[in-house]
Amino acid sequence: METKTVKAFWTSVLLGVSLPALAQYVSTPPPNESPPPAQLSRAGVGELHVDPKNDQNQEQQWHDRYECHRWAKGQSGYDPTQQAAAGASGNTAGADGYRRAMTACLEARGYSVRYGTTYKAAPPPPAPPPAPVHAKAWPELQYHPITAHIDGGYTATAGTTNQLLDGGSNVGFGLTLYPSPSLPIGLRVDGSYTRLRARDAFLNWYGGNFTSGHDNIYGGDVDLQLDLAHSSPYVKMYLLGGYGWYREQAYLRQVTWYPGEICGWYFCEDGYFPVVTGVQRTTSPWHNSWNAGLGIEVAAGEGASFFVEARYQRINASYNDQKLQLVPIRFGLRF
Repeated sequence: METKTVKAFWTSVLLGVSLPALAQYVSTPPPNESPPPAQLSRAGVGELHVDPKNDQNQEQQWHDRYECHRWAKGQSGYDPTQQAAAGASGNTAGADGYRRAMTACLEARGYSVRYGTTYKAAPPPPAPPPAPVHAKAWPELQYHPITAHIDGGYTATAGTTNQLLDGGSNVGFGLTLYPSPSLPIGLRVDGSYTRLRARDAFLNWYGGNFTSGHDNIYGGDVDLQLDLAHSSPYVKMYLLGGYGWYREQAYLRQVTWYPGEICGWYFCEDGYFPVVTGVQRTTSPWHNSWNAGLGIEVAAGEGASFFVEARYQRINASYNDQKLQLVPIRFGLRF
């Protein structure tokens, strides 16, 4: 009887001492007792979430968590309370062991336990500096299966054509077809018009009393365009060449002298005065030709691009067995 009385006395003393201490668990538990979730997170264990059991009161739940904390600390040799006070765990293996032991103990007592995935939040990376307002990326070349272009520039003469014609202007238009973005070869169709100034040899070839004139050359080409390998997405170089058909029309100014009376400031006398008439002549309906050249294309934005190219062109039109040799230089816009 005396033994039972002593046990009851010490049991009441222990309950009177332990239950108030466990009641402080949620707010500020004393050292070496079950830490709240915030301390577990700072210690590297993670946020502890325990779903309470409906058939147990709050004091019993605190008691179970306290007992499991003591058991997990003994099993893992890891005290999250001390680690949280130090500010960093540094012992990942110990934190993992404590978490496994705590989970096993609480689940054995019928609780549902889960931990947050983030045990210790890393500081956010510094924000990148804002881009300058004036900074703007250069547009890149874009693939289009079909593009159109317009161009214009200057056509120089070469070889024996220098004796017949001087350089002049040119304008043109065309289409380019690229069957696949992975293939660097495209099919190109161009139409152009060139006007060259006639020299004396050209005028004399037609005969008659011609003093000036020009040669109109118009036609088209069917070319292959080969893009060269390039590392820049903004600019590319290409080769082109193909076959074409061209026609010439010569416009010549002929001078005719008519008799008449020529008067000056103070007197008149008989004589001749010139009359200039324009004569248009076609040398041949069409001539075949071939050409080869190279170009550079630069992105212009909105899917468009600028290009400049130069070719050597040979038209099989005979002037005393002399073929027309031209070097057209064109500046254009592709869209």
